Amino acid sequence: MASIRIADPMLPALAAEFGGEPAQAAPVIMAFTIAYGVMQLVWGPLGDRLGKLRVLAWAALAATLGSLACALAPSLGWLTAARLLTGACCAAIIPLAIAHVGDTVAYEIRQATLARLATGTLTGMIAGQVLGGLSADTVGWRVAFGVLAVVFLATGTAALRLVARHADTPRPAAVPALRGMATVLRRGSARVLLGAAFAEGALMFGALAFVPTWLHDRTGMTLSAAGGAVAALGIGGLLYSTNARRVIPRLGERRLLALGGALIAIGYAAVALFARPPAGLATFAAAMGGCGLAGIGFYMLHNTLQTLATQLAPEARATAIGLFAVAIFIGQSVGVALAARIAPAIGHESVMIGAGLLLAALGIALSRRRAS
Repeated sequence: MASIRIADPMLPALAAEFGGEPAQAAPVIMAFTIAYGVMQLVWGPLGDRLGKLRVLAWAALAATLGSLACALAPSLGWLTAARLLTGACCAAIIPLAIAHVGDTVAYEIRQATLARLATGTLTGMIAGQVLGGLSADTVGWRVAFGVLAVVFLATGTAALRLVARHADTPRPAAVPALRGMATVLRRGSARVLLGAAFAEGALMFGALAFVPTWLHDRTGMTLSAAGGAVAALGIGGLLYSTNARRVIPRLGERRLLALGGALIAIGYAAVALFARPPAGLATFAAAMGGCGLAGIGFYMLHNTLQTLATQLAPEARATAIGLFAVAIFIGQSVGVALAARIAPAIGHESVMIGAGLLLAALGIALSRRRAS
C-alpha cells in the first residue's frame, strides 16, 4: 500500500522537476494502478498453480527493481514506465495474501482476520502518504522510492524463508486459469460484487488521489502536511481494523455495508466544506478529521466486500481474489482519469462530495441486496 499511495502527494514536485502541471503527472499514478489491476489476471491463476506464498515472494523481489528504476528515473516517461513495472509486480502481494487467509481461516472468523491483515496495509498507506510528501518537501522524491526498494527486498527475502519452512505442505489441485475465471464470472452474485468493487475503486480513489494537491493549492498547506492529513484515512482504517473483532459481530455484514458508505460521504463532505484557507491548525484538523472518518467508513465497506470475495470460488480462490482486485484497480485508474478531467470544471470539492454520496448509495444498495 505504501507503493500504491506514495506518488499522490508528489505530483506538484514531479511537475516542477519535469515541467507542466500536476495533472500532467497523473499518469505516474494511473500507470501503477492499471498494471496492478490487469496483472491480477496473471498472478491469481499463477498463485493457485504454484503456491500463493511462493509467487508473492518472487513478485516482491521483482518490485525491488521497479522501485530502484523509479528512484533513478531521468524523465517523466521513464518514471511512468518504472511505476508500470512496479505496479505489475506489486499486484501479486496483497491479493495472494488475502487468498492465503481464505485457504487457511474459517469463514466465521475470516472477516476479522482480514481486518487484522489490513493493519499492515493501512500502515503502508499511512507511510506512503507521509513518506511521499515529506521526501518531496525535504530530501527529494527519489529517496522515497529508494526506501521502498529496501522494504520490498526485505519482504521478498522473508517470504522465501517462510516458503522454504513449509516446503512439504501439500497444495490443493489447481484449476486451469480460464476455467477458474469462467467459474467465477458465471455466477450472478460474483458479477454484482465485481461491479461494486469497480465502483468503490473509481469513486473512493478517484477523489482521494488529488486531495493532497488540492489541499496544497487551495490552502497553502505544505505537501508534507497535506500528505499527513490524507494519511488519516489510514488511521481511521486502523481504528476500525483494531476493533473489528468487536464491531463485526455487533453490526453484521448488512449494517457494515450501509454505515461504511455513509461515513465516507460525511468524511469527504467535511474535507470539502471545512478545509479552507489559510493553512493552519483548524484547516489541518478539518482535513485530517474528514479523512479519518472516511477511512473508518471505507474499511467497513471494503473489508466486507473483500470477505465476500473470498467465497466467490473456493476452488480457485486466488483467481477470484485477482478478479476482485482487477475490478478495484481498473476502477481506480478510471476514477483518477475522470477526476483529473472533471475537477478543473466543477472544483475538487464537488468531486469529493459527489463521490461520497455515490458511495453511500452503493453501500445502501448492497446492504439491501444482502437482505434479499
